Amino acid sequence: MAARRVCLLLVIAAAALETGCGSGSGSSVGPGAKIGTMKLAKGTADDADLKFFDRCDPVIANPGDYTRSCRIPRVSRLFVGYGDFEPTRKAINLDSKQSKWDLWVDGHRVDLPAFGTSDRTLSAFPAAGGKDVILREWRVILVDIAPGEHTVRYRNRHASRGTTDATWTFTVAKN
Repeated sequence: MAARRVCLLLVIAAAALETGCGSGSGSSVGPGAKIGTMKLAKGTADDADLKFFDRCDPVIANPGDYTRSCRIPRVSRLFVGYGDFEPTRKAINLDSKQSKWDLWVDGHRVDLPAFGTSDRTLSAFPAAGGKDVILREWRVILVDIAPGEHTVRYRNRHASRGTTDATWTFTVAKN
């Protein structure tokens, strides 16, 4: 009887830890959810007032841990989609199959699959030696971000390249 009670307590404790640490299936936020006063929306760069990565350096050439910071003017809709680029559709599809992406906004895990991805062509992209590439990025927009400091953290675990974990701390102007 005591062994059964210990097992039951371990199961309850494991469930509590999973829920409390944000790793449970219901712990991530999707389109329409609020983080503080801001709201998450699904959309492309064309649906936003500003692209975050036009103001914050997005280029990361090698796996590793990165921290960056930048300033963002106050806008109603900020596109924060991030992703990878490849020279061909076949290459970007293969890359996507080999990648596992995660996103956190202000420490809140985001359900990236609920947002989906979109592709666009970047012409004469400097990070690709001036060649055209296909950029596949997550369709995430932050709506009505409060002034002050915020974070966007993306992690990509790639089967052959390794893990890239990048956090951008950004300050939104008060206007």
